[in-house]
Parts: sequence; C-alpha cells; structure tokens
Amino acid sequence: MKYPGQPESPPSWYKDRGQSYIEKEFSKELGDLADAIESEHWFGNTEKHSRFRVDFILKDARLIIELDGYDYHSMEEQLEKDAIRQRYLSRAGYTVIRFTGREINRNPKNCVLEVRQIYNERMQRAPAKYRVMYIDYPFVCRETAKAISFFKELHPNKNLAAVNLEELIPHAIEWLHEKSFITVFVFHPEKNSHKVKHLDGYIKEYEKGEIRINTIAEEWYSFEIGNHMVAFSHLFDEFFLVADDPVYCEPLRIVLPKQLSSSEIGSIESKYLANGKLLRKGNDETAYAGTDLAYVLWQDIWYIIGASVGLQLDEM
Repeated sequence: MKYPGQPESPPSWYKDRGQSYIEKEFSKELGDLADAIESEHWFGNTEKHSRFRVDFILKDARLIIELDGYDYHSMEEQLEKDAIRQRYLSRAGYTVIRFTGREINRNPKNCVLEVRQIYNERMQRAPAKYRVMYIDYPFVCRETAKAISFFKELHPNKNLAAVNLEELIPHAIEWLHEKSFITVFVFHPEKNSHKVKHLDGYIKEYEKGEIRINTIAEEWYSFEIGNHMVAFSHLFDEFFLVADDPVYCEPLRIVLPKQLSSSEIGSIESKYLANGKLLRKGNDETAYAGTDLAYVLWQDIWYIIGASVGLQLDEM
C-alpha cells in the first residue's frame, strides 16, 4: 500500500451495528459541535477490504476521535491493531484523539469539551485554505535552460543565471497571485536527487507567506505526481501544478470541481475550472490544449523564470 485511503462512507458490505453505549453518551454532549463532527467514516484500500472504521471525524481540522471501550481495546491483539491503524491514519494526514471508555462513562461532557478546545485551537491556527503545489522538476529544468538561453540573446549585456529552486518558487507563487502557507512537493527521478535532496523538509518564509518543500524521488515521477495528488486530495483545497504534459490531465481533473465556474469582467463572461492554477508553456505549445485543463487559470513559466533572474515584464 503506497498511499493511504481517503475518508469515505461505509462500504457496501458493512452492516451498521449502531452506536455503542459510550458513543451515544459522547454524542449527547456534542451540542453545537454536532454540526462539524461526522460519524461512521472509513479509510483504507477498497479492493482488499483493508478498511478502518473511525468513530468520529472533524474533516476541516484533520481530527479523528476514537472511543476505546475497555473490554475490546484492552486485549493485546487489539492494542496492536489500534497502533497499526493510528499510524495509517497519521499517514492519511489526520491527528487521532483517543478517550477510554472509563473517561466517557465518568464525564462525557468534559471529553467533548476537550475535543472542542482542540478543534477551536486547530481552526484558529489553520490557514483559510490549504494549498499545495506539485512541481515536475525535470520540466522546470528544461524550461529554465531554454528561457535563460532566450533571455541572454535578448539581453547580451546582462549577466543572467538560473536561480535555485527554493528561490524560484516564491516568484512562482507571486505570479499565480497567491500568498500564505503553501505545501510544495517536488517530484524528480533519482538521478536528480543530488540537486534537490537538501530541500526535503526545507521551510522558507517570504514576504507574503511560507512554503514547506518536500522532495520525492521516483523513476516514473510524472505518474507518481498524479497518484499522490489524487491520494491526498482530501487534505487540500487548491492545487497548483508546475508542469506541462498530458499525463497530468486526468489526475488534476479528478481533484478539481466537476463543473466550470463563471467569471464576469464588465460585459464579458468566461468559464474556468476553480481551485487550480497552472505554470505551463504558452498557448502555442501547451499539451493541455483541447482538454479541460485549458479552463484552468495559468501563467507562462518563462515569466517566472525571467522574474527570478531580475528581468522586468517589458524585458521578457
């Protein structure tokens, strides 16, 4: 299992056993938290039926609440299964809060109060939107080499040299008219590891926010970008892709809204796919022509490369 599953409704083979006593007692005290909390969600590999049921989930805060009845969860075998499940849910991007049956029986109101406090704290710290940027590193390298060569011909008297990826990314975010916290995944073949490995776990603050970079080496890196994007789509609200290849059409289309949105500027109305942005080649070269990704807002990556080496818009 390479990637964990997303929270889903109960599988067709599952027969609802109803809430346990401690789940009912916990639910009675939810109050206004009942609008945000959901029960009966599942994670796991559908094909192999290796699924995990979670008692309660607060999706917007990435929180799972588990209530452990003593008779069931005190057994050694079940303790091991609980540990495996907790690691799985952590990989899926969730924090697990556990209460024992004794705690619930003694004071369910206090247990709910603790959940409410944790939930409020996480929501206060959370960005308005969770944004992710996927970078096809070989694509960036190819386009940088071509763009720098072109700009040198335009400006033979300027000393133009490509910047490191960590310096390029803030320019990319600026040209996408974005800000705030953004998680970045840089996918690359193993042969490029020496160029980007130092960036894994790198945090960079810039004028309008913060980026956190993760590097992932994969032989078939372009396919893995799509797999990763879909597998972790439940953790992000907006998706930025730095790439231009038809292999990305299907996965990006899956994570974006099904319907086109409308935008009006004066008397002109246009359609676009919301929650996504592209850094790609220009309209004369892009591999996305004729696909739904043509409706995704975009910028030409050469502008970002030019800005990163100090060129003004009228110099590109």
